[in-house]
Amino acid sequence: METVDIVAVLPRHLDDTALALSDRLTERMRAGGSPSWFRLGDPFDQAGPCAPHVSLFMLAVERAEVDAVVAATRDLAARLPALTAEGEYYRHNPVGAPEVYFRKTAEWISLQRAVVDAVEPLRRGRLRDTDPAGESVAGLIGDPRQDPARRAQLTRFGFDEITEQWDGGATDRFNPHVTLAWPVDPGFRIDLSDLPPAAEFSGVLPGLAVYGMSRYGTCTTFFGAAPFSGTPIGGSDSGNATGRLNSHSSRQTRGE
Repeated sequence: METVDIVAVLPRHLDDTALALSDRLTERMRAGGSPSWFRLGDPFDQAGPCAPHVSLFMLAVERAEVDAVVAATRDLAARLPALTAEGEYYRHNPVGAPEVYFRKTAEWISLQRAVVDAVEPLRRGRLRDTDPAGESVAGLIGDPRQDPARRAQLTRFGFDEITEQWDGGATDRFNPHVTLAWPVDPGFRIDLSDLPPAAEFSGVLPGLAVYGMSRYGTCTTFFGAAPFSGTPIGGSDSGNATGRLNSHSSRQTRGE
């Protein structure tokens, strides 16, 4: 079984910024006594380099079915305009991973819903073995101590970060973001107060991609790119409107 992630891809200038932020934070984490499991742009788990990305939907399929996932994603993206994304804030996730979050807009919500509609049927009810934090997905579903909305989304979709009703309520669980590092100690928190303003992490996202996943939510095996059709919508007019589709980010491909 292959765990795949349907992601929004960053334009080149944000891809570069994400790599630089990951460099900075992983060094700070190492110096603070809790090194990161990965650094963006570096190979991980005997796979390819960890690509900066925004996860939209994760699912488990057989390896022979990956091409169908790529085809469905390309068909969808070809009918969608590019998306303008605006950085809004930095925050740690529940296990201490530093992340940069985009302003949540109707365009982001619509994009995720379109991806789920196009790709989720290919899951055919199968569950991923674990979530990005390494927790058993079946175990989370069966654990009555877990958030009921989370358990319900894992049961219905196989993924638990979906906004079903954009109202701030229990099923409003999608918050578009880029994970920059992941500490070995889940209780460790690195200082994020001196990072560049999150608003600078803004631009036009040129398309989607399909990746095979490794541990800690990393995207390390590139399966296919899916460019958007054209003129961007949403957000502001700032950013790189001609950003190229970076299907696989690494320092090696940039001569480093």
